[in-house]
Amino acid sequence: MQKGDIVSRRSHNNDIIFVITEIDGNKAYLSGLYIRLVADSDLSDLVPVEEGYLSRYNESKLEYEKNLIASYKKKIGHITGKILHLDSDPFYLTKCMSLYKALGIYAYGVELNEQQMADQILGYIQKIRPNIIVLTGHDSYNNRGLDDLRNYKNTINFIRTIVRVRSQYDLDNICIFAGACGSNAESLIAAGANFASSFDRKNIEAFDPAIVAIMVAITPFNQIVDIENLYNFSKMQKGSIGGIETYGKMRLLVH
Repeated sequence: MQKGDIVSRRSHNNDIIFVITEIDGNKAYLSGLYIRLVADSDLSDLVPVEEGYLSRYNESKLEYEKNLIASYKKKIGHITGKILHLDSDPFYLTKCMSLYKALGIYAYGVELNEQQMADQILGYIQKIRPNIIVLTGHDSYNNRGLDDLRNYKNTINFIRTIVRVRSQYDLDNICIFAGACGSNAESLIAAGANFASSFDRKNIEAFDPAIVAIMVAITPFNQIVDIENLYNFSKMQKGSIGGIETYGKMRLLVH
């Protein structure tokens, strides 16, 4: 086993495909290939993913992306919201930016690790002047107590960034999605996010934060974003992502 290998875990019935990001002795640090989850594992628990299976898996994800684009293009019209997307994972960021571009939605992407987001977010807001922000990357919950934020990999970093934004911009000025797999969504909402994951502490896929941002961008400014549409146009399970009543950011072009 080496850094960059594509693997799954025997102890978890090989349910998620990971990339090895680091190896330290007998321990490997993992990042989900299409799931926004970080984990660690003993090297002995890891199984290489067969090329044929990986190829079929990638093809299914590409088909999912095509279907997303086809579904949303039917709903887009007029001037959509402007998105600032901060993501710690360059692969996921590239995929989400491609999705925004295919739909003709203005989005500015920044690769930034979760620990840096709070310090840099206001500078990017002043530069880009978005009305929708995505704060995502990787997170995980260690099952040692739901209420203790120390049991989450990056929830505290997302909270710090939300608080920094809310110090200058209220809920109606800028819509915030924050979180990744297993994040403490309740704390993210309490800190000032409009939408967050993960209320059920389950995994979310690479596109899920972008799907929320797109729904806000293409919902008229005088209508509340329909949470049911998030589930109709994605693979996310009900209960994984939620939030507060939030108006959309799309406006008619009049002349």
